[in-house]
Amino acid sequence: MSDGRQLKTWVSNDTKQRFVSVARCQEVSESRLLRRLVELMLQTTNPADAAGALDRRVNVARTTRLMVRLRPDDQGLLRTRAAERGMAPATYVSVLTRAHLRSLSPLPREELLALKRTTAELGIMGRNLNQIARAANRGGRQHWARMTSGRC
Repeated sequence: MSDGRQLKTWVSNDTKQRFVSVARCQEVSESRLLRRLVELMLQTTNPADAAGALDRRVNVARTTRLMVRLRPDDQGLLRTRAAERGMAPATYVSVLTRAHLRSLSPLPREELLALKRTTAELGIMGRNLNQIARAANRGGRQHWARMTSGRC
């Protein structure tokens, strides 16, 4: 037994079934797959981003106002991009400016999480591809048939 601590969470039945299926395809236990995902997330997270997230939670009074003149077409682009992220244009400019000045990730939290999920999925696909290549190189027809049967 390790010196480590245990993490627990509740997920829907569908999520649990999909997770079990991925673990089987990776030929690892559910615990090992979860540990890999947690380690991957921690490796790809910048501590400054986490600190910035805590700063955003604190409702600090903003006392400085800045006026900026934009060309009409730039203002249209600003409104469009802010709306795509569910933000007011002024808030969007403020977030981008703060991210630039403090070298934070300029992506909104949802987009950053989607990017991290996609990166994790690409890693899983890469491991699957490695397993297929390993089976093909071994000449293991039974293993190859199981991998390509669509069960995993």
